[in-house]
Parts: sequence; structure tokens; C-alpha cells
Amino acid sequence: MRSILQKCLACGRYSMKDVCPNCGHATGSPMPPRYSPEDRYGAYRRKLKRVHELER
Repeated sequence: MRSILQKCLACGRYSMKDVCPNCGHATGSPMPPRYSPEDRYGAYRRKLKRVHELER
């Protein structure tokens, strides 16, 4: 299910469109995915988070 409210991935403004009317970048869902104990991609997300924290 796609959320009606979208958030710009670049400037952080909210919109109902697929493209931000302010800066022209793509928009995405402002809410995190629902928690599921059967999360297939959880290990990949945690590994990616660790890699990005090490780069800082």
C-alpha cells in the first residue's frame, strides 16, 4: 500500500506528488516500514547501517 503523503528525499518537504514541486527530486514514503519478525532484509539493513557508521 502506497502512502498518499510523500516526503522529498533531497530537501525534506512534504508533498502528494511523486516529484517534489520545490526541488524536482523524487519523493518517498515518510514512514519507516512496519516491523516484522520475519524480516527478510533486516540483516542487510543492519550491515549497511554499520558500514555507513564506520565511514563517519
